[in-house]
Amino acid sequence: MTMTISIAVFIAALILIFIKPKGVNEAFFALAGVILLFIGGLLQAEDASYIWGFVWNATFSLIGIMIFTALLDQNGFFRWAALHIVHRLHHRKMLLFVGLSLLAAFITIFFNNDGTILIMVPIVLEVTALLRLSRGGRLAYLLGVGLMADTASAPLMMSNLTNILTADFFQIPFGEYASRMLLPGLLAIAATIGVTAFILRKGILNEEVDRSSTVAFPKPATAIGDKRVFRLSWVIIVIMMSGYILSEEMGLPVSVIALGCAAAQWAASAMAGRAPFKQTVLQAPWLIIVFALSMNLIVYSLHIHGAVAWFPSLLAKVADQHELAGIYGSGLLFALLAAAINNLPAVLISSLAIEGVNGPDYLPYASLIGTSVGAKLTPIGSLATLLWMQLVKRGGVEIGWREYTKYGIVLTLPILLVALIGLCTQNWS
Repeated sequence: MTMTISIAVFIAALILIFIKPKGVNEAFFALAGVILLFIGGLLQAEDASYIWGFVWNATFSLIGIMIFTALLDQNGFFRWAALHIVHRLHHRKMLLFVGLSLLAAFITIFFNNDGTILIMVPIVLEVTALLRLSRGGRLAYLLGVGLMADTASAPLMMSNLTNILTADFFQIPFGEYASRMLLPGLLAIAATIGVTAFILRKGILNEEVDRSSTVAFPKPATAIGDKRVFRLSWVIIVIMMSGYILSEEMGLPVSVIALGCAAAQWAASAMAGRAPFKQTVLQAPWLIIVFALSMNLIVYSLHIHGAVAWFPSLLAKVADQHELAGIYGSGLLFALLAAAINNLPAVLISSLAIEGVNGPDYLPYASLIGTSVGAKLTPIGSLATLLWMQLVKRGGVEIGWREYTKYGIVLTLPILLVALIGLCTQNWS
């Protein structure tokens, strides 16, 4: 009975999170599910304490990164970069596609995947509208940056909430994480550009760009709100990256680095009149704490009541193969799990299963690739994809779940296979 209730609460919460009736934030649906589980006695206080220990560093890291990213965006940092690309490449359609995709990859790697969606989708919508592209052309560019938001999130720990959760669970330091995931992550980025450019080439190359639209694009320099803050932002970014690399040696969790650099950026922006304190605080994604803790508690309820007991045994069979088969099999298994139930709950299920089977040391890294790259198979695979669909629809480009899934499967599977090749190569070296 307890297993049935846990499953029912999980499914109900998942459905409400995905459809978001009346635009209610997903955190409240997850919290409602947790309250029901506590009332029913399926969760205890010690369970909440255990899960908080699992998620606190990742959630505070995400908050710091999101605040930092929002402050950069307020000062025109990313729009400046996009305008440079557009001015140089807007008559060369494939190069423009590659340039915008690479900018999305840069934002994802050094900031995070949700920030990439919030920044790049409005920019791409604006650029493709000014170029008077058809619906097919606009969708091709939007799919390029949308895919990159997750497929480019593998190389560094802070690029995705799932990365930090996995690294924390298995106590993987920033440097070790980067040494194992840099090659698979870079291959995933290259594959994303290659696969999307090839499959979506008709939507990109068949467009007739109006050459008179040049005047519609403002000069890049006009995007910058305050040049001194802009220059200081580059310094803070370097400090942030250095802090991540040295975090283990300094004995600091990555959340301290992220929040500290966000505070430094806010102070600089506030002194220049670019970031009112109240506005900055209100715009911070505080509900991510509620969502991450609540969703993981719901999933932990599935674990302790036996609803996912089948997964470790299946994983053990897959991992008990030759290394090549094990990496590909487990990577695909993690990807399908993320695509089916969303990558945030999939991370906890995967991590607990890996811990339980005590298998090869590549399993956490296969999980990282599966839950980041593989999450793009379906619209429900990641919150970044759901956010992408909302923003794209708001921008006037309609795409249904069936159409997205068609693109998701065709585009994501080759990218996933290439990324896993990188993990195999890294494991053999």
